[in-house]
Amino acid sequence: MFKLETHCHTSEVSGCSRLPAVQLVTQLKRSGYGGAVITDHFHHGYFDRLTGSWTQKIDCFLSGYRAACEAGAQAGLHIYCGLEFRTTTSDNDYLLFGAAPELLYSTPELHRYTIPQLRALADRKGLLLVQAHPFRTGLTREDPALLDGVEVFNGNARHDSHNDDALRFARENGLLFFSGSDHHETEDRGRGGMMLPREPKDEADLVRLLPSAGLLPDILLEFFPVKPENNI
Repeated sequence: MFKLETHCHTSEVSGCSRLPAVQLVTQLKRSGYGGAVITDHFHHGYFDRLTGSWTQKIDCFLSGYRAACEAGAQAGLHIYCGLEFRTTTSDNDYLLFGAAPELLYSTPELHRYTIPQLRALADRKGLLLVQAHPFRTGLTREDPALLDGVEVFNGNARHDSHNDDALRFARENGLLFFSGSDHHETEDRGRGGMMLPREPKDEADLVRLLPSAGLLPDILLEFFPVKPENNI
């Protein structure tokens, strides 16, 4: 079995994170993870502050991911590219799995996409679109028809993500279940994740494996009265 962190941030890119990529990788490895998806914040507020070409902007966005890859290679932690997306019109957050660097470079102005546009991109490119912590105060639930899954457990220690409501929403709409620590600082370490049958080879392989992944049972038994079923 392969223990995967699906939601974490580096301070190189995400201003809300207190963990440089090297420190993040060290903490993940000590917590028993085999790999992690770096999901730095991807939104217009970040990109509008950058100058240069789209290629140069994506170079900046991937700086945390690449630092994590370098540290992960030394630590024995497999790093995958992902992102936490926000539109120009809402504070909702969406995790995008399968978005390898090549896709980001080849999709100019991705930070200005609407969710229907992102859904269409996911369908064309074989990505998974997941709404993160949809029941936090001030957020709204996305049309389930536009989603593949829901983060039914978010482990961020400084937010009440109302995970029980997120689980109910996912169940009622037949969406895949996801769990992540939302790792920004040390206290978030090891508070969520997924169990895969094996180590994914790359981002495309990760997308193939995630629909049959299980949620970490030690986390779920603590926070849910009734353990959710796996995605199987």
